[in-house]
Amino acid sequence: MKKFLLSTLLVFFSVPLIAQDEAAEPPATLVEIRAVKSEQIAEQIWVPGTVVSRTDSNIASEVAGRITWMAEVGDLVEAGDVLAKLDDHMLQLNYAQNTANIAAWLARVNLLERKQQRFTAMAAQQNSSKDQLDEVLSDLEIARQELAQAQISRKLTAHQISQSEVKAPFKSLVAQRRQSPGEYTSIGQDLIRIVDTSNIEASIRAPLSVVPFIHKGGNVQVKSKQLERIQKIRAIVPVGNARSRMMEVRVELNSGDFAIGSAVRVALPHSEPHKATIVPRDALVLRKSGAFIYQIDSEDLAQQVAVKTGIGAGDHIEVFGEIDIESPVVVRGAERLKTGQKVRYETNSEQLAKST
Repeated sequence: MKKFLLSTLLVFFSVPLIAQDEAAEPPATLVEIRAVKSEQIAEQIWVPGTVVSRTDSNIASEVAGRITWMAEVGDLVEAGDVLAKLDDHMLQLNYAQNTANIAAWLARVNLLERKQQRFTAMAAQQNSSKDQLDEVLSDLEIARQELAQAQISRKLTAHQISQSEVKAPFKSLVAQRRQSPGEYTSIGQDLIRIVDTSNIEASIRAPLSVVPFIHKGGNVQVKSKQLERIQKIRAIVPVGNARSRMMEVRVELNSGDFAIGSAVRVALPHSEPHKATIVPRDALVLRKSGAFIYQIDSEDLAQQVAVKTGIGAGDHIEVFGEIDIESPVVVRGAERLKTGQKVRYETNSEQLAKST
């Protein structure tokens, strides 16, 4: 009987103890992970720039006249579309005058040609002097030159009439009216400003010290407050001045990504590239004692690794320490982790795909 009571008591007390031990084990902590990368990086400096159009033109007229019509600001025009019309009444009168001059000189040439034929026949029969024939030939040549001049004048007037309609040289947006309908414009005076919004780039003022580290066609990071892109350097103008020591760099941009005139910042390399181990900036845990990261081992346990930081590379940063390149790092939830703590996360393939 005593043995039975003792066995019953042992079973009774052992069940809560086992349940208590199982409850004491904390659940796995949910974290977000990213891959550790080994890439060629270089020190970078951020320089300001402005988005510009590669074709920003002030259009003027080749003829003078009063403006009768102009395109509205904001209009999209194709190449060859009319931007402004000028009053061509005086030009039409000049054209009519040129036509009358042509008719007059044509009649003069016909008369002298007939006269030449008669004097040539008379000279052959020695019925007229040679001087009279030479005078007729001279008058005929002068009349022909005057006729040619009148024809050229009419062509010139016809060209001016065609230029009284100022046309767009390329597909563009009307950005500004320099004059208004009713005003008189002279030859070469700016009428309207048009901008090609489909062909844009960033104009950057960069220090001459970056010249050894950049090249045409190289990729650089471009960002504004709303957007970030990797773009190519289109042109480098390594010409500065003694005061600023700055030069211009042009970077290609995609149409629609940035507004013309907006401010951007561009990251330019400022050192020779070298191979480095980089992690997302969010993986760093900063404490007074230093910086560290958490890597996840094969048993899904968090392992703290002390690191020192190097140069930045966009949203990644170079780190030094005993880092396992094959093990992912924690980028969300690292603040509450401890070494050896069990973690859970989304599938590795999905998380690592996000990091590439």
